[in-house]
Amino acid sequence: MQQGDQPAFEVSPQGVIWYLNQAASEALRLNPQQAVNTRLSNYVVDGLMTQRRLEALNQGSQSETWRDAWRRDQETISCEITAFFIPASVAGERHRIIVLAKNYDLSPGGEDAVDGLKEIQPSKALLRSDKPVLAGDLERLREKLQISTNRLCELLGISMVSWYTWRKTPQTPISSRSVVLHLRLLDAMPELAQLGAQPADLQEALRAHLGISLTFSDLAFWMGADRRSGYAWGRGYPASDPVRALTASLLYIVLNKPREAWWCYQTLLEQQAELEKVNFASTRSWATSRSDVQPSDDRNRSDTNVGVTSPAKRPRPRALGTVPRSGKRRS
Repeated sequence: MQQGDQPAFEVSPQGVIWYLNQAASEALRLNPQQAVNTRLSNYVVDGLMTQRRLEALNQGSQSETWRDAWRRDQETISCEITAFFIPASVAGERHRIIVLAKNYDLSPGGEDAVDGLKEIQPSKALLRSDKPVLAGDLERLREKLQISTNRLCELLGISMVSWYTWRKTPQTPISSRSVVLHLRLLDAMPELAQLGAQPADLQEALRAHLGISLTFSDLAFWMGADRRSGYAWGRGYPASDPVRALTASLLYIVLNKPREAWWCYQTLLEQQAELEKVNFASTRSWATSRSDVQPSDDRNRSDTNVGVTSPAKRPRPRALGTVPRSGKRRS
């Protein structure tokens, strides 16, 4: 293992590095003393999933292979990681995991760079980029994601009522643009399953992690909503459920995925704009959309059709014994 020309590690069942060879040290750009007793997940782009995969090897799986990328300084190096669980009965000492990695060249135009983008945007997508997303696509995508109907509704920020209402007319396009964009994103990256964020969180993450500054109006366009919604977000109003659900998945991309993943979403956005005859480069607004689809569920419709929701007015209490306009005193 020491003489191998590919990175190799010996790690604990919890993912802590016990040993690494010279090739691994060069891949991380660290000397062995710096890397030993730290977690392998610290040095890859998708550290959370790598940590989960390593821990899953203790639950019965003997080996697993996946794609990731080494994180070093300001660059990333794509790699394929294979991990083997070695039980104590075989090793003769203690449980351990052997991790072998194969690096790929990410130079511009290289074949491996193209392969990496194919992973982010799979070629076997269920939803066609040149066709609207129909209500009948919901069940097909649910089966692809291998999750329950309740879970998918939670991911999309829609109610079960909306789900079954849409499914009654399977050939009807989905009425919420934010839901459509989120469905396309889940189709391209099925591993996304985070919830609860607000657009302001995404705005800050884009600035801090990718150096992208978007006004709330521009951010609203990126989320499939109109400029009025962006104005509302800037004043502290919460986004709709579908927008918050889409925000959470995009926030996960910014924080955990390679930079190319964000541009994958831009591609999906441009395809949706083209489908609705919206000029993505100059208009930056969905107001010119030629879509004739009208939402049927006010609670879950896109922010494109919703203005700023003002707080409900409380009825002014009338004290007992006051005189109403009729002139008669109430008892």
